[in-house]
Amino acid sequence: MVGPPDPVSNLRRIVFKQPNDETKLEKKYRELRMDVQEWNQKFWTQHNSSFFQEREEYLKQNLPEGKQTLTADEMSVFYKSFLDKNWKAHLTYNLQWYKKNITLLKLAIQVRIRRLLKLKD
Repeated sequence: MVGPPDPVSNLRRIVFKQPNDETKLEKKYRELRMDVQEWNQKFWTQHNSSFFQEREEYLKQNLPEGKQTLTADEMSVFYKSFLDKNWKAHLTYNLQWYKKNITLLKLAIQVRIRRLLKLKD
């Protein structure tokens, strides 16, 4: 099952089914998927919280009196600054995300082969 988007991270949580006849390998795969989902949720919650907070501070400091919003061009200064400041965190996140997905892919292939051949742990 897939839930609604989280209001901060914008990620949809997945509820993973635990079959009664789950093998050790399938359990390892399911638990790793859950761990990766939690890791991803934590990163994006923290990242987006920082973004929203810093954006509000930027608006308070740069919004002319009597004006309710800034134009996209005016906000682009903030967006570029935020991305520049967080580029290393994004790079680290992407590298870890690729590694985690490769590990998940390897496990998924192993699970699929074992299911096709009807092998048990």
